Amino acid sequence: SSGINAEYGEWCRNKRENNKETNMASRTFVKYSLFAFNILFWLMGTFLLVVGLWSKTEKGNLMDFNSMAVDPATVLLVVGALMFWIGFFGWVGALRENVKFLMVFGVSLVILFLAEAAVGIIAFIMKEKVKEVVQEHMYDSIKAYRDDSDLRDAVNVAQRTFKCCGVKSFTDWQENAYFKCCNEGIESCGVPYSCCNITLQVNLFCGVNIMDYKQDEFCKSNQTFVPSSNLKEDYGGGKHIYEDGCLDTMEGWFNKNLYYVGGAALGVAIVQVGGVWLSQSLIHKIKVAAAGGYYK
Repeated sequence: SSGINAEYGEWCRNKRENNKETNMASRTFVKYSLFAFNILFWLMGTFLLVVGLWSKTEKGNLMDFNSMAVDPATVLLVVGALMFWIGFFGWVGALRENVKFLMVFGVSLVILFLAEAAVGIIAFIMKEKVKEVVQEHMYDSIKAYRDDSDLRDAVNVAQRTFKCCGVKSFTDWQENAYFKCCNEGIESCGVPYSCCNITLQVNLFCGVNIMDYKQDEFCKSNQTFVPSSNLKEDYGGGKHIYEDGCLDTMEGWFNKNLYYVGGAALGVAIVQVGGVWLSQSLIHKIKVAAAGGYYK
């Protein structure tokens, strides 16, 4: 009897040691996987934060968050700060094996995931309302085109990428004071260069003075816009400028590439779920080690 008890005790000790070694190896793997994950996440957040702060400082409106919906610098600041915050807790929590930090990291990722899912569902259910909001902000972007260098670059990239001009039509650029017909500026009754259908060399003045109109007919009221039918013959038919608006063009691109967009969203979701799983796995293994290898 005593011999059997001794053998059983020896078996338990060996089992405990094996469990500790196994847990240590798997904990180390999970720890440094989570550490690497958060280093990348934190560095990306830091980069976006620095770029956003630099852009805001250069423009001299560091504390102006009123234009967040149309200001790329503010969007970079908010997204960068969020990624920095989440990545910091995950990074430190993994490195120091701090359960509280890891819990904050995991909960933050879960909240972020649920928020993204909620936004996606709401956008799908209320897609017409979303389209109206996007349209409103696109018009705001046109009006502020010359006032914000970051916004101007974003608009130019969008128009050249999607080969479109304005919101619903190229005539929407008359919403901007610089491009409005009847003013005395060089850009009067024109569009930005990014509206020009040019593939070889960019001419910054390719969209100047593209409309035919009579002063007496269209310049009596500041609210009167010159219609698209007054586009000069040499500029029509998409030969010189893009005539289609960006709202419908972007919507068409989105619908055409819906599977790719969905795949990208799924990829982001998998990465976030993977981060949550790694954090919870490491928390469990830390508690197992603290309980001597028998924590369940």
